[in-house]
Amino acid sequence: MNNAQNLADRIAAGDIAATACVRGIVKLRSNNLIERPWGGLRMLEYKGCAPLPDQKKITGMGLGEAFEIAACPSDPESEAHPSIACLSDGSEIALPQLLHHAGRNILGKPLFERFHGEIPLLPKTLDIEELLSVQAHPPGNTELYVIIDAQPGASIRLGFRHNVDPDSLRRELIEGRKKQNDLLQLLRADVDHNQLHNTLAPALASRDDDLQDLIETLKPLLADDADVAAVHQCLLTLRAVYWHVLDLMNEVAVRPGQIIHNATPARVCRVAGIAPSAEVHALGNPDRREILMLEIRRPGKTFRAWDHVRFPIRDIEIDQALSALHCGATSPEEFEVTPKPLSGAPGVFRSVKSDSFIVDHIRPEKDRIMSIAGKHFHTLHLIHGSVVLIENTGNTTKLTTGESAIVPATVDAYQVAADASAELIRVNLPSR
Repeated sequence: MNNAQNLADRIAAGDIAATACVRGIVKLRSNNLIERPWGGLRMLEYKGCAPLPDQKKITGMGLGEAFEIAACPSDPESEAHPSIACLSDGSEIALPQLLHHAGRNILGKPLFERFHGEIPLLPKTLDIEELLSVQAHPPGNTELYVIIDAQPGASIRLGFRHNVDPDSLRRELIEGRKKQNDLLQLLRADVDHNQLHNTLAPALASRDDDLQDLIETLKPLLADDADVAAVHQCLLTLRAVYWHVLDLMNEVAVRPGQIIHNATPARVCRVAGIAPSAEVHALGNPDRREILMLEIRRPGKTFRAWDHVRFPIRDIEIDQALSALHCGATSPEEFEVTPKPLSGAPGVFRSVKSDSFIVDHIRPEKDRIMSIAGKHFHTLHLIHGSVVLIENTGNTTKLTTGESAIVPATVDAYQVAADASAELIRVNLPSR
C-alpha cells in the first residue's frame, strides 16, 4: 500500500470504509513531550526513548509534561499539543482529526453528542524537578495525582493549612510581583534570565541564607546606577513572600505508589453546598527532589497566583486564582486515597469516582489473564511493566511503560496479559 493509500490518509479524506475500520483499541504515540522550565530529565528514560542530553544547562528547560490524551480543540492547551493515534496499518493521524471522522464509533453516541466529538480529559505525565507555580483551576475541576516515582523526601504543597484571608494574600502577592519587577530594573538589560533564575532559586529556597553571597554573585549583573542596598531589600522581601506563601499550604510528602485526589474535602462541600474543585496547589518542592507522576484532569484554564520569583517572568492572574479557590483550612490526609477492590472485577481497584472522572487501577498478576469489561469508551495509561491487550476479534495491542491507549465504545470485553508486575490506569467518563 503506498503512502497515498494508507489508512490515515483515507480517513482524513472522509473515506467511510476506512473510518469503519477503526473499531479496536488505538495506541497513542508516547512522545507528545512539552518543555517546561520546572521540568526534569527523566521523561525519556521513563518512556523508553533515547537518553536525554543535559539540555537544562543550555535552554533552562526540561521535559516537564507528556500529553497522554489530548483531543479537545476547544481547550487551547489541548489544541496546541494534540495526541497522535497509531493506526493498524502503521500510519498515524492526529487524534482530534480521527474523532472528527470516527468519533461516534470511538466515543459512543451519548458521549459524542454530550462532548461535541471531543475527549474532555487531559491526562499528563509530569516530571517535576522544580516548584510549579501556585495554581488554581475553574470551579468544578479536580485533579488526581498518581505518584509513579519520587526521590526520598519529595513533597508537594496542597490546600491551605489554616483559614486564609484572600484580600491579605492578594496584597502580599501583588507586592511580591512588584518587588520582582523592581529587582529586574536594578539589573543590566542584557542579563540572561535563565542564568538569573538558576542563581536566585537556591538562595531563595534557603530560609537561613543571609543573602550576602548572593548579592556578591549578582554585583556583576547590576546596572551601573543600581543601589546594592535596594537589591538587598528586594531579595529580603522576595524570600519572605516565597516562604510565607509556601507555609500557608500543607506540605504533603509523596512516595511511589501514592494516590492523591486534589478536590475540596467532602466535609467542606457538605457545609458550603459547593461542588468539589481543585484546592490551591504548588507541585514540586524547594529542595528540587524530583517527582514523576500521572496527572488525571479535565481540560480547563490554569490560573497562576504566584510563581516563586521565577525568571523569565511569567504572567500571573492573582484575582482569577483567588476567586476560584476555597480559602479554608485543610489537612494532608484529606487528599490521600487508597484504591479499593472493585466489586465483580478481580484485580481492579477504584481510587476515584467523581463528576469529573472515574479512575481504576488494573493490576494483572504474572501469567494470569484478566478480563476487562468493554462497550464503553475509556483511556488506558501503563505506569509500569508491559501488557498485551487482547480483543475478542483476536487483535492485540502491546503497551510498555509510559504508553497510553484509547478503548473505543465498539470494543467488547478484552483481556489483559502481563509477564510480570504491571499497573494500568483506566479513566472513564461518568454518565450523567
